Amino acid sequence: MAVEIPRDHGMGALPPMPKKRRGKGGQINMLDYPGDSLTVGMQAPEFSLPSTLGRRVSLNEFRGKRVILYFYPKDDTPGCTMEACGFRDSFPRIESKDAIVLGISLDDELSHERFAQKYNLPFPLLSDKDAAVSRQYGTYKEKSLYGRSFWGIERTTFVIDREGKVEHVFRRVKVEGHAEEVMATLAL
Repeated sequence: MAVEIPRDHGMGALPPMPKKRRGKGGQINMLDYPGDSLTVGMQAPEFSLPSTLGRRVSLNEFRGKRVILYFYPKDDTPGCTMEACGFRDSFPRIESKDAIVLGISLDDELSHERFAQKYNLPFPLLSDKDAAVSRQYGTYKEKSLYGRSFWGIERTTFVIDREGKVEHVFRRVKVEGHAEEVMATLAL
């Protein structure tokens, strides 16, 4: 059975995730699905993506700072807007903790620019159109809505320490109060 991938903004269909293969004893071979095993203490996967800054942004350019890396499903939708505005409103306090915010979704740069301008977002939004980075971080998941299956981003936030290691992971994020929840981890 083929999984139908929704098309969006002329972006084209995203390639489906490979099926999880099972090894001896029925255990999932995590090498085929690396992001699912990304946990606290592990090195955060490096990336370089187009951004609203008009250039590619890489994780390694923020070494020495803490990075709040949040993955969200879609620009300018109610939940994603609430999450982005929560980080926007907390941004001065985040900066005071020597941290930076980076938002990642599958939307293209134009969509990100419109979204960032509309809500005055002071941090870069990165475009992961082929879902390569989302897969590395284990946020590109099979989802279902109204009985239909599709692939998309599961709302997830990673706090990455000054050396580039995962410090905190928030999976299946509920947007209300999430920025405050993340801020509490920066107080440590």
